[in-house]
Amino acid sequence: MKLVFAHDHKLRNINGRYYTTGGLSNEIISKYLDFFDSVTIFCRVIEKQDSDTSLSELTNSRVTIKPTSFDGSLIPKSSILKQMEHEISTADGLIVKLHSVVAEFAIHYARKHHIPYLIECVGDPWDAYWNYNIKGKMIAPFMTLLTKSALKKAPYVMYVTKEYLEKRYPTNGRWIACSDVVLKKANTDVLEQRLSRIRNNRMVFKLGTLAQVDVRYKGQEYVIEALAGLKKRGLKIEYELVGSGNSNRLRQIAEKFGVEDQVNFLGTIDHSDIFDWLDTIDLYIQPSKQEGLPRSLAEALSRACPAIGADVGGISELISKDCIFPKGNVKEIAQLIASADKKFLIKNAKENYNNAQNYDVELLSEKRRKFYEEFSQICAN
Repeated sequence: MKLVFAHDHKLRNINGRYYTTGGLSNEIISKYLDFFDSVTIFCRVIEKQDSDTSLSELTNSRVTIKPTSFDGSLIPKSSILKQMEHEISTADGLIVKLHSVVAEFAIHYARKHHIPYLIECVGDPWDAYWNYNIKGKMIAPFMTLLTKSALKKAPYVMYVTKEYLEKRYPTNGRWIACSDVVLKKANTDVLEQRLSRIRNNRMVFKLGTLAQVDVRYKGQEYVIEALAGLKKRGLKIEYELVGSGNSNRLRQIAEKFGVEDQVNFLGTIDHSDIFDWLDTIDLYIQPSKQEGLPRSLAEALSRACPAIGADVGGISELISKDCIFPKGNVKEIAQLIASADKKFLIKNAKENYNNAQNYDVELLSEKRRKFYEEFSQICAN
C-alpha cells in the first residue's frame, strides 16, 4: 500500500540528497512503513544552513521526497498542487501533521478523491501564527478556522496532548491522545544523580532550552532579558541554547542587555546526545509562546531535570502549577529562576521524574501502533 505524508518540516538538500535536523528522521518515518509499503512525503526543502551543525540523511529506499515550493506566496506553486493531487488520488491513505498550508491542501485532495486520512494534531495554529509576525497575525484566524474544520471532519485524529488540543480542536472521528515523545528508559540512578547534582554547590547555575533559535515563538529572548535583571541582583547565570537556525537575532538581544558572555549557542546536537546535555544543566526552561506537547520538555523530565515553562499548550500537563509563568513575562521568569533554591529543585526533580514515567516509550508505541494499524486496515479496504 502507498501512503502520502504531508508536513511543513524543512528538509535540507545537499547535492540532491535529503537531510533532516531531526523532526523528520528515518526513525519517525519508519513507524508508517510498518503498515505501508511506501511513503511519499510532501514537505519543504531548503539549502543547508550555516547553523546546521548536525544533520541526518533520509536513506530509506521506500521513501520518496516531493519538495514543496511557495516562492514567497502563502500557497504552493500550481505545479506542486497538481502533483500533490495526483499522488494523493492514487494513494491508499494520507497522514498529515497540522497545522500547515501544505497539510490543508492535502486534506482537501483526500476528501475530494475519497482517500482515508489521519491527522496528527501537534500544535495550536492560533498561537503559532499569531506569535510569528505581522503576516502571521493576519492569517491566524483563517488558519485556526481551517484547522477546526479539518479536525471536526477528520475520520482519524491523533492528539499529542492529553486535554489541551482536544478541547480547542475537537473531532467527530476516531481519536486518541498519544504523545510523539520518545524517552530513554530511565532508572532510579537518573534521579539519584540529579539529586546529588542539586545538593553539591557549584560556581555557575546553568539554564537550558532546546528549540530552534530562529523561530520567534520559541521565546528564548525573554529568558535572555531576564538574565539581565538577575545580573543586576548579583546573580550571574549561564544560559545554553541547543537547536538549529540562525542565532544572529538572539545574539544581538544578548548584546543589547549586556549578557552576551552568559548566553551560549551550542547549535544542533545529535538526539542520542541530548540526554547527556540535559544532565549538565540545572534548570530547563520552555519559554515558548505556543506549543503542543513539547518533546524537549518531556525529555528534560525524563532526566529528573527541574523545569519551568510558559502557560501555553500542553506544558501544564507536564509540570506543576508553581513552575508555570505567563508567556512573555520577563519579570515572572526572573522571579522563578531566582527562587529556584535547593528545596524547590529537589521537589521539582522528583515530581518531573515521576511524571516522565507516563511517557514510557513502550506503552506509547503500542498505543500508537494499534491506532495506525486500525487506520491502515481502513486504507486496505
